[in-house]
Amino acid sequence: MKKRRMFSILLGAAVLALAGLLVLQTIWFRSAYNVEEQQFDNKVNLAIRALTDDLLKAEGDSASVIRPIVKKATNAYYVDFRHALSYNILDSLLRKNFARHDIDLPFELTIYGAQPGTIVLGNYYSLGATSKDHATCGSRALPASTPMDFMITFPGKRADIVGGMKFWILSAIVFLVVLSLFAFLVIDLMKQKKLSEIRTDLMNNITHELQTPIANISIASEVLRAGTGKMDEHKSLHYANIIYEENRRLKFQVEQVLQTALCEKGQLALIKTEVNVNTLVEEVIRNFQLRVQHRQGQLNCRLEATKPVVLADAFHLANIFYSLLDNADKYSPDKPDIVITTTNTLSGILIAIADKGIGIRRDVQRYIFDKFYRAGTGNMHDVKGFGLGLTYVQKIVQAHQGKISLTSEPHQGSRFELYFETC
Repeated sequence: MKKRRMFSILLGAAVLALAGLLVLQTIWFRSAYNVEEQQFDNKVNLAIRALTDDLLKAEGDSASVIRPIVKKATNAYYVDFRHALSYNILDSLLRKNFARHDIDLPFELTIYGAQPGTIVLGNYYSLGATSKDHATCGSRALPASTPMDFMITFPGKRADIVGGMKFWILSAIVFLVVLSLFAFLVIDLMKQKKLSEIRTDLMNNITHELQTPIANISIASEVLRAGTGKMDEHKSLHYANIIYEENRRLKFQVEQVLQTALCEKGQLALIKTEVNVNTLVEEVIRNFQLRVQHRQGQLNCRLEATKPVVLADAFHLANIFYSLLDNADKYSPDKPDIVITTTNTLSGILIAIADKGIGIRRDVQRYIFDKFYRAGTGNMHDVKGFGLGLTYVQKIVQAHQGKISLTSEPHQGSRFELYFETC
């Protein structure tokens, strides 16, 4: 218990540490991006302010004040120029200032007229300052005295900034790879730990379960040996029945483990013959009846199938019936009340085994066919078993191309239905 708690603490600390590193990595990356973006904005602002200054000088205007550049979007810079423009002069001075400030990104230049939002000229410079492209409306003359504004947009700004952060991107990729490997190792470690616990529980359960019938057989045998010639026939038969039932129980438990192992390895060999399900169910009930009667319970059957013959392995089919009856008995805390029915469908036979026991919660029903799964597992032996019974049942049903389903509610019992095609 102490080791398990220490393991959980260490695992939690490692996960928190990696989560913290991931948060720091995200913060660093965002901070680096913001710094790069700010540097780019500063270069563009300096270049545009130099451009507007050159434009005013070209007009011989030294009195006008250069208005602040308005950032319309993260990549769009609007210049409230309010002077007449010559596209050729603007184009020339713009490229010159961009080249001087090492701005080589492709950009769009748009000139706006006096009316708000009215585009007069525009062009996309695919090679940035070195582009030889002409204005989209180059043949159109600009009004000589109309005040105009212009805007410069960089469509590839974000991609360029991210592309310049190769070190940060590489470090982020390396960190994510390390994080993925750690997550894989943690998941694998948790699986291994769970398997180790399952093995320990299984060994404890097997030891306990096998010891019980062995001890009962030993006691009954010693009583018979000690009472030879002195014990009446009724008592002798009673102890002989104990030996028979416990031996049968022991054989079933060992067979269950062995057959499940064969199923896992894919080495299960079925010997299929024509089997009368009604007859087989009656035989299983006869062998199981004594156990239910011993608990003052009742085991009833309604064999209503008129076409009960299936192509199956009689041994394994009997075993899955016995396993389901065993569960119905074990999970009935009071007097067992079990009913087996057989009915025909259009193309097969439906065998239902229902009890009025403790039932199964809906949230755990999907796990009941998993190997070693037991509701309330561990060393608690109030409900005996290895957690292999329903796994074995499911695999045998599937090997016969059949179907198995469960209907259950807590404190209202369970109903298992098996379907097989008839001959």
